[in-house]
Amino acid sequence: MKLKVHQKNWLLSFHIVSASIWFGTAFCSLALAYYYQNWANGNELYAINAARNLMGELIIVPSAVSSLVSGLFLCSFTVWGFFKHRWVIAKQILTMMLIIIGSVWLGPWTKKATSISATERLQVLQNPTYVSIRDAVIVGGAVQTLVLVLIIVISVLKPWGRRKTSL
Repeated sequence: MKLKVHQKNWLLSFHIVSASIWFGTAFCSLALAYYYQNWANGNELYAINAARNLMGELIIVPSAVSSLVSGLFLCSFTVWGFFKHRWVIAKQILTMMLIIIGSVWLGPWTKKATSISATERLQVLQNPTYVSIRDAVIVGGAVQTLVLVLIIVISVLKPWGRRKTSL
């Protein structure tokens, strides 16, 4: 079953909005993590960690999953297909990698940083575990944000063209 043009446009709009929310929130979370590395107030430090954790759980995860699912629907119900175009395959692989990395590492690290800062407040800046997690989240968040930019560029440019044979 193929979607009608207006149905495809609604689904594509939902897909773009989901991806935009994911990118925007990931970028804001990265900016908070980078900009607020050293605080003079432990309550503010904890608040930033708690906000980043909530952003991940309440915005990044749902928007990433919505982006993935709507992308899979677009592949299923449009002429793009799952394996006809190299750029679609690249987007699928990169999106799934980001969701796995976010679920396995970035989300749990952010939750751990929030937990540590909740109890230690400002002293957390002397805690090597916290500092290590903070630095890993900054690097991981930067990589995630850059890969999201790459996915957006791939979506717009649609490089690599169609595969010679479809699976």
